[in-house]
Amino acid sequence: MSDQQTSDRVLYGMAAFVGAAAFVMIYGVNVLNPVYDDWLLGQGDLTQHYLGWCFFRRGNWTFPIGLTNNLAYPSYTSVIFTDSIPLLAVFFKALSPFLPETFQYFGWWGVASFALQGFFAAKILREFSVGRLQTLIGSIYFIISPIVIERMFRHTALGGHWLILLSVYLFVRHKKDYQNVGKMTFRWGIVGALTVAIHLYFFPMCGAFLCGYILCSFLRERKIQWRQLLPGVSFSGVLLVSAYMLGGFSTRASAESDGLGECSFNLNGFFNEKGYSRFLDALPMYHESQYEGFAYLGIGIFVLMAFAAVLIMLELVRNHGRRIREHYIGIVIGILISIGLILFAASPVVTWNDKLLFILTDSSTLTHYWSIFRSSGRIIWPVCYLIYIVVIVCNEKLWGESIKNRNMSAMVSAGVLAVCCFLQVFDISGKLTEQRERFASEKTYLSVLQDDVWNELAQREELEHFVWVSNSYENRQILEMAKWAYDNMLTMNIFYFARGLSVIEDTQYSLQHPDDTYVFVFKQEELAEYLNCEFNFYEADGYVIGTTLELECERYK
Repeated sequence: MSDQQTSDRVLYGMAAFVGAAAFVMIYGVNVLNPVYDDWLLGQGDLTQHYLGWCFFRRGNWTFPIGLTNNLAYPSYTSVIFTDSIPLLAVFFKALSPFLPETFQYFGWWGVASFALQGFFAAKILREFSVGRLQTLIGSIYFIISPIVIERMFRHTALGGHWLILLSVYLFVRHKKDYQNVGKMTFRWGIVGALTVAIHLYFFPMCGAFLCGYILCSFLRERKIQWRQLLPGVSFSGVLLVSAYMLGGFSTRASAESDGLGECSFNLNGFFNEKGYSRFLDALPMYHESQYEGFAYLGIGIFVLMAFAAVLIMLELVRNHGRRIREHYIGIVIGILISIGLILFAASPVVTWNDKLLFILTDSSTLTHYWSIFRSSGRIIWPVCYLIYIVVIVCNEKLWGESIKNRNMSAMVSAGVLAVCCFLQVFDISGKLTEQRERFASEKTYLSVLQDDVWNELAQREELEHFVWVSNSYENRQILEMAKWAYDNMLTMNIFYFARGLSVIEDTQYSLQHPDDTYVFVFKQEELAEYLNCEFNFYEADGYVIGTTLELECERYK
């Protein structure tokens, strides 16, 4: 191994360390305690991810291995649809006999994701011959990217943006690696497995760079060679096998979802700070749900964009675009990838601020498949990272062109990156402080279900199944019920799933065949149609409990 390779490996390790350190500075160390779960409860989607893992862990092993019947009893559902990071859920379920009764892995997922974010950012920048110091500073932009901060511990699995960077890295190494088809087929297969094992929304993001990779192969060879399709075959094949093994095809949940266009990318998204900037104000949106397309770049990146524009103009004037022509294949494919991702993210309903610009398509067939990724605004994230790469690399080249002294140009380049990095951090520092205040301090969870009825039910060993009897619920409600059911070793008939799942038939069957193993929970306003059921009814915390058991509490009148 050469000295340069050794130095680069040290650099990658340092970037990963910076990522891990940044995580601890933002979120504290309490979230890394595997037996501390109070911070995961009463937190909406974060609670969904944690309780999904808890119920999955408690269930028996099945085939496919990602299924459990504890969340939509008696039906089986996949851990994919609870966004519990299936890769880790399956791994730690296998280790479950050796783990404490309370165990969470989400804090360690966070610190690992930040470390890998720094690691792959550094590897990408070094592929463009960015100096080592500049690379280390540049990796910070990726580590504390607003789009990562926005997702981590909100939609936790989607905080794994390092998977996007891994795909970008494989793409930018194309010229070096594309002729080694075997190695790249294996690597893209790994990416395919990870997209399912982490979160399926990464599929179109990573898939875009795979398509770009294959197209580059055709252009470099100047002919279509079918062996160059093998990375795509590997990616798709391993993805499908992984989805099957995790139970993705064994669940009645609908793949598509309603509301396509509401959760899209607003074309103002790169500048719409949505509470992240100390310098800018939030911009209006066409749909309230367009927060899914949050893609604020940051003040530091905006400054670097100005330097990048200067470099491009100088390149066109002085060198007549010589270096651009030398790398035209990668540049053109990169632009095509970006355009494709922006069109996908903008969704059929293309908007600017609170104005509708046009509807991209009204094809019912296309919309049917497009709606699988209803929150299409998320697909803009790779474009943000491509912008980061371009402006950081352009900063390096600009000063190298302008200052002939190599050491001086490196110092200036690093200095500019550092100043802009400071601006970037200061710009979003309010949000970083908010995150620390939310997660770093230790919390104690207190359930809202405090009535004596719940306590008495908890003492009854006959109970095995919890049934929510309603076609509607708030996610907060069902998660509170799920926590109580989990603590008392009960199954659930419905849960907060990432995709809709009809349980009406199973619920009606349970109502018609009740026994002492079931406890039914009704909304008071919907109880009238069920009064003919042979239950003992009890009021508890605004709900009505139905059971064949006799409780000492006063009955509902």
